[in-house]
Amino acid sequence: MARHLVAALLRSGDWCVRITDLAPNVAMEPDEDDGLLGAALRDGRATYISVDVCQLAQLTQALEGVDTVFHTATADQIKNNFNLHYKVNVEGTKNVIEACNKCKVKTLIYTSSSGVVFDGVHGLFGADESTPYPDKFPDAYTQTKAEAEKLVMRANGIDELLTCCIRPGSIFGPGDTLVPTLVSYGGMMIIVGDGKNCDDFVYVENVVHAHICAEKTLSTKDGAKRSGGKVCTFIAEQEKM
Repeated sequence: MARHLVAALLRSGDWCVRITDLAPNVAMEPDEDDGLLGAALRDGRATYISVDVCQLAQLTQALEGVDTVFHTATADQIKNNFNLHYKVNVEGTKNVIEACNKCKVKTLIYTSSSGVVFDGVHGLFGADESTPYPDKFPDAYTQTKAEAEKLVMRANGIDELLTCCIRPGSIFGPGDTLVPTLVSYGGMMIIVGDGKNCDDFVYVENVVHAHICAEKTLSTKDGAKRSGGKVCTFIAEQEKM
């Protein structure tokens, strides 16, 4: 999702984008190198900095002079390793918030997950922002994402930082690796349950649009009062899939 967000910000022409990631160098496909992202990295509209979200000093240096932070970093959801998820999702988010405060960042948008209110057993239909967190989480990923989400919401208004969380469902679209990987396996797929289980899916560009709309909302006085630290928006397609 983050790559699509970077591309959307650059396409708008209103942003200079500083990309941070754990990788030592930005990895681009040939079409990206020849396209918008490659051109932006060459002409200075985009810059890349290798940063470990668990290292406060690195984050603080990377966020110097930044107005808005889109915090999309997370550990691999497939790995049910509590220590890993806690380190990245919780401690990493604490570092992001502290770095934002130190650097006087105006806005922090956090990419959460609709799974933070799911207990892994009871289906949720018509859930909204008032749906409570479960008493028990099904895995380390959702538990630590929920903790990180709370940190971001509590940080709203501290040192004039405005915050908001976005809760997308299962993201699909260009660049997705899960579906192509499953297809490449071939053979027979396993259906868990009676085959009537439901899930929320959302197109990647709609998730990107939600992040940009959140930033625009927080940039206005009324929007900041209405949405800052208070609303975690669920993003999902309205069509059956």
